[in-house]
This record gives sequence, C-alpha cells and structure tokens, in this order.
Amino acid sequence: MKKIMMLAFLVTIATGCASNKGITGISQVKEPGMTGVVILQDKSTRESVLPVLEKWFYDNGYHSTVVSSLSEVGPDDYILSYRAWWSWDLATYMRKVEMNVKSKGQTLGNINFDALQYGGFGKFGDAEQRLNILLDAMFGKITVEEANKRLGDA
Repeated sequence: MKKIMMLAFLVTIATGCASNKGITGISQVKEPGMTGVVILQDKSTRESVLPVLEKWFYDNGYHSTVVSSLSEVGPDDYILSYRAWWSWDLATYMRKVEMNVKSKGQTLGNINFDALQYGGFGKFGDAEQRLNILLDAMFGKITVEEANKRLGDA
C-alpha cells in the first residue's frame, strides 16, 4: 500500500497535475475589415508587455495606437485591453493573462490564460512567446489546440 501511495505521489509531482491547457477561455476575433487597433495601456501590468503587443500588431499588418484612457478612443475604434499578472515561485513568471477586443461596446473577442495549468516547471514559460501565441489564437491565426501545445512548449 505504501508503495502505491508513493508511486501516486511521485507521478503527481512529476506531472504537476498539469492539464496542458493554459487557455482557459477564448472567443476569436472575426472582423475581416479590422486594420487597426487602439491598445488601452494597462498601468498595472509590467511595462514589458506593451512593446510585445505593439510588435505583434505591426508584424501582422495592423496599425496600432496606444492610449492611456478610454477618453482618447473614437466611437468606431477597435480597442484591445489587456492585463497580465506575475507570480513568484523560485523565479518570477507570467501567471495569468486576460485580453479582449471591443468595438461600439460589443466584445469581439477575448482570451484568458493561466500558466498554472502547465503545473510544475511548465508554468515558467517565456512571457513574450506566450503573449504572441495568445494573440495568434485570439485573432484566429492558429487553433486553440495548436496554441495550447505551443504554450506548453514555450
């Protein structure tokens, strides 16, 4: 009995109880006419996130503008809002991410990510890679399944 309990414990530790699904919620953006986005800067999120978002939009053919307040947004703008949280466990890592795109008060797409779904050491992925993968998934460039696989490898 002790051997079975020890084996179960070791398997749990080795896998970290991971589900290998870091995306916990998604609705892909399907706006074919969308050529630009206004990024609503989140002051609570580390400054290193914003340049990654700007670069992704540039690299993917979108025009982007950064604003610090909704008062700077036009009535027809597509607005990306985001929030990322960091945690510490032997090292600092990007724990959670929430992003959404809205226009005219309607949510056009969103994504939620939780690094703890990868358990153990899998949660310590590269934040920049993971943000790029999340944007690829939210904008339909890759499937959710492919995104979760890449997020687990990042």
